[in-house]
Amino acid sequence: MKDNAAGLLPFRIEPLTSSLICLVAIVMWCVVNSPIEPLPFTFPAPLPRLEGPLRENKALQAAVRLFEGRILGPESFAVDENGTIYTGTADGRILSIYRISTNKSSSSEEQFDKSPHLVVRTGLAHPHCGQPHMEEQCGRPKGMKFGPDGYLYVVDSYKGLIKVDVHKEKMETLVSSEVGCDGLPFRFLNSLDIAPDDGIYFTDSTFKWQRRDFRYAVLETRPDGRLLHYDSTTGVCRTVLSGLYLANGLTLSHDKTFILVNEMSVARIRRYFLSGKKKGTSDVFADNLPGFPDNIKPNSRGNYFVGMGSVRFKGSSPIGSFLDLIAPYPSLKKFIAAIMPLQAYNVFMPKHALAVEIDDSGIIVNSLHDPEAETIAAVSELFEFNNTLYIGHFQSSYLGVLHMNDLNEQRGACNET
Repeated sequence: MKDNAAGLLPFRIEPLTSSLICLVAIVMWCVVNSPIEPLPFTFPAPLPRLEGPLRENKALQAAVRLFEGRILGPESFAVDENGTIYTGTADGRILSIYRISTNKSSSSEEQFDKSPHLVVRTGLAHPHCGQPHMEEQCGRPKGMKFGPDGYLYVVDSYKGLIKVDVHKEKMETLVSSEVGCDGLPFRFLNSLDIAPDDGIYFTDSTFKWQRRDFRYAVLETRPDGRLLHYDSTTGVCRTVLSGLYLANGLTLSHDKTFILVNEMSVARIRRYFLSGKKKGTSDVFADNLPGFPDNIKPNSRGNYFVGMGSVRFKGSSPIGSFLDLIAPYPSLKKFIAAIMPLQAYNVFMPKHALAVEIDDSGIIVNSLHDPEAETIAAVSELFEFNNTLYIGHFQSSYLGVLHMNDLNEQRGACNET
């Protein structure tokens, strides 16, 4: 019996051995042929907890959805001297949104024009604009702000730094993505702000990946983003700070002495000093954030609103934060990138909308949640104007609007429970 068993043993093992060899070969092929070249990264521990200023609430559920199904990816906002709101969309349009009434104590759809008005397109008009494969042709306007000269300055992820005359509905390219800055073309322009001297600071998230492939940039965790400066008088562009991890939203501080830049892929905010003894240097302003920061905007309380593109906190997922788990392992990230379509990564993103309020010292002092992503699915930007918060996200099919009175009522209800 033992001899027979021994004789049969190789035949029982062979299928398993063959399967293992095939599996190893497939894994190795995927790793070798992966589209990304990631670096290891270890996030700070432990994960943030939803307590204190981060205590879970339903503040964002008090928001109103505008233009649902008629607007695609309104991510960032600007306001002109007349109070008209402007935004860029995923189909390459820059739109104006006129508020008919501002004398009510809360927001409703009736207070706004029925539809946004088209100002300009940054790229061509095509029936498939709005789909990722058409972004390079159609354009993708992102960060924007009005300058003292009355022009709207915009960074388009594909087209470059743009100046828009909103009255004549015409645009001019100041620096094209092909020309770029310091000999390096732009790949993924993201956000901007304008300094008192009219200089424009803006971010190029990565010199490798375009916006439509940003998930690859997140997986790679490579410090290949830049903070740039454009001199509006001389037309010269220069690199201010390099080595940033997916440089995303930015804002000047309230006193204009430093710039804050969101490093999205590593869940932190970097500070670059514009004056004082530390001028020209940078440090970490806020680390181990409860999400991956998208845009950052100043608010009326002397603080900053930071939208979290996705969340990472204790209990946000049964397995923990997906990106935290895989970040230290380049080969694992290469394998995942090789076998998963880009859109499939949304499966790992918890359904929890979050924005935080950070003070001038980098401390979180408040937070706004939609814990079920019921009204607001996710937050890229909170833009405050005239006692109203405009809530944008790069994938939303609506514009969120939240009056501060409604926000305070929602907070009061949460505190009573």
